[in-house]
Amino acid sequence: MVNTHVRKSLPLLRQKKKSSHRPVYYLRQSVTYIFLGLFALIVLLPLIWITLSAFKDEAQIGSDPFGFPKTFDYMNFVNAWTKANMGGYFLNSIILTVGGLAVLIVLAVPTAYVLSRFKFRMARVLSIFFMAGLFVNVNYIVTPLYVMLLSFSRSLGLGVGLVDNLVTVILIYAATSFAFTIYLLSGYFKTMPKGYEEAAKIDGCGYMRTLVQISVPLAMPSIMTVILFNFLSYWNEYMVAMTFLSQARRTLPVGLLALARESKAAADLGRQYAGLLMVMVPVLIVYCFVQGQLTKGLTLGGLKG
Repeated sequence: MVNTHVRKSLPLLRQKKKSSHRPVYYLRQSVTYIFLGLFALIVLLPLIWITLSAFKDEAQIGSDPFGFPKTFDYMNFVNAWTKANMGGYFLNSIILTVGGLAVLIVLAVPTAYVLSRFKFRMARVLSIFFMAGLFVNVNYIVTPLYVMLLSFSRSLGLGVGLVDNLVTVILIYAATSFAFTIYLLSGYFKTMPKGYEEAAKIDGCGYMRTLVQISVPLAMPSIMTVILFNFLSYWNEYMVAMTFLSQARRTLPVGLLALARESKAAADLGRQYAGLLMVMVPVLIVYCFVQGQLTKGLTLGGLKG
């Protein structure tokens, strides 16, 4: 009888316990949603304001800066694209970003795979060497690097050919982000189960085929993370592009600064906001395509035994 009474009273005690905790739970949830809503407003309001201002003329921006555009003025984008040469800067940024990412991935993925999967005499030394590169900031070495390459270019009789060159900047981008990429990918490769590679070896796959067909697909979440981080770094990079490239080969961040100065002098803020939107939109588009890969783990499939 006692046990029966206890079993009957347990659900009531649990229900009372849950009901006593409900106000605290709802309070925590409310505070969490309030902070998330405030954070979303802090992030979204400047973006919305820039987007609306990009479609206004100078009179609307001055009279009603936070209002909705009365008439959508697309000439701001036309003027920014043609008169301010943002179209040429946009193409230069795409070439540098895509080229830098291609060189980086092609070199960094095999290097990280070898350092994390194979044991050889210089593996430890190479790992320490690459880790030391994490403490080198490109902003501190850009001027000595420019002087060194300029002297070398002139000694070859090329003038500024090796300096004012998109290929040179692509190599600098890839080299300066190589250490971080190796660090991130090596850690990911070490956590991958070796059973997949052993099964591929039994099936007759060589090292390169195993890397391309087995390891790279499994490491795709980490590779996508590397691509996203370095895309943001290359796309928004200013110091190297400003130092090495001439006006005709400017990138969007460098051209945007010149556009901001011209817009303030000419009292044409709409063109400046249109240029800002051109810089931000590609980043948002890339993130929308890549963010799904960032949350994936190694739960796709398994070893059959």
